[in-house]
Amino acid sequence: MTVLTIRAHRRYAVRQMVTLRRPGQTPISGLMIELSSEGFRISNLGRPGLTIGEAVTVDLDGLTYHGRIRWSHDGIAGVRLDHALFSNQLNELVARGRGETSGETRRYGT
Repeated sequence: MTVLTIRAHRRYAVRQMVTLRRPGQTPISGLMIELSSEGFRISNLGRPGLTIGEAVTVDLDGLTYHGRIRWSHDGIAGVRLDHALFSNQLNELVARGRGETSGETRRYGT
């Protein structure tokens, strides 16, 4: 049986090191593995004791994004952004997360 999951926003697979910061806590390094216009999925967090609804900032390559913990388990967490990304911001993050810099296009099979 196939289960179809309908999501509000398209998700993009990426690999980007990030730092998750909580007020008054030690920063946590993680790996952003998925993003959408409204949030991130971050893995490799260990067991930091994140609380649903907790305010966090996500730092990557000099950029800072504010959000809240949406869910957390087994060293993976979902962060919902306080402000949705504009399409150009989303495209830039997808390119960075896939190792493509502006002006560079990856070609496979050539």
